[in-house]
Amino acid sequence: MSRIIFGAMVCAALFSIVLPSDAQQKYQLPDVRALKHITTSQSDHASDIPGKETTMEFYSAPNGQIITIYSYRNRPVAFSTHTNNDVQNTYRLFMDLTGEGLFQEVDRSRPWQLPAWVR
Repeated sequence: MSRIIFGAMVCAALFSIVLPSDAQQKYQLPDVRALKHITTSQSDHASDIPGKETTMEFYSAPNGQIITIYSYRNRPVAFSTHTNNDVQNTYRLFMDLTGEGLFQEVDRSRPWQLPAWVR
């Protein structure tokens, strides 16, 4: 019995080494088909590309959540979410850092640039 318990502990230790607990979760691009389109605007998120190259599409959900999709040349590169009142500082920013269509949450306190894969 002690061998089984010891074996289980060794397996758990190996999994914690192979699969770190702080691995970044990845998200799909939100499905905006059922949301209300609010507006479209342009912004500058690439200092080496002249002008406002990033298209921002704003959508509203029935629960008050605002979703913004950021695209470059019709390719989604990031999205953000927040609520209308934002009292609890709910703003979150997610970027596709690899071009796989999977988005990771990034530090929203820093200005962000278009990822290299989209250029």
